Amino acid sequence: MKPNSESGSKRVKTVAGAGQGTIGKSSGNKEMLESCGIKLTRQRLDLLEQLKKADGPITAEQLFLNLREEAAAISLSTVYRILDAFELKGLVEKVVSADENKAIYELNRHEHGHHLICTQCKVRMTITGCPLAGYEEALARSTNYRITGHRLEVYGLCPKCQSELGML
Repeated sequence: MKPNSESGSKRVKTVAGAGQGTIGKSSGNKEMLESCGIKLTRQRLDLLEQLKKADGPITAEQLFLNLREEAAAISLSTVYRILDAFELKGLVEKVVSADENKAIYELNRHEHGHHLICTQCKVRMTITGCPLAGYEEALARSTNYRITGHRLEVYGLCPKCQSELGML
């Protein structure tokens, strides 16, 4: 399980190699954009690299801050426009967090995953395995729906926040 969180007063997982001029050097970025029919620009390549570096879902604001730390010339509105284009082409997945009404983005690795979210510090952990596979099949049989997917977010207090609140 890998923790990740959003900006603000919350903990942010730092990615090794960030700020070391690695933007655009990762193999396959150009090919990935071209295969999706997305025009190549430095800003799109930079943003794609940041999405690849992220341990999990990340906000547009955090992507913007990460890019600015690496001296990338980009505005927050451009980050949102690029993310919208990436989402339309299936390159990223956008999820609006139910508890904060805030969008988070993750590179679409075409892998199935769920998240455990701390309600105090907002740290997110990817849950391995899927407890809904059997239920999804039964639901499809009982409703005649062709189930195409699902998302699962489980909320609670992480061990660190429990400790800070005197609950452990």
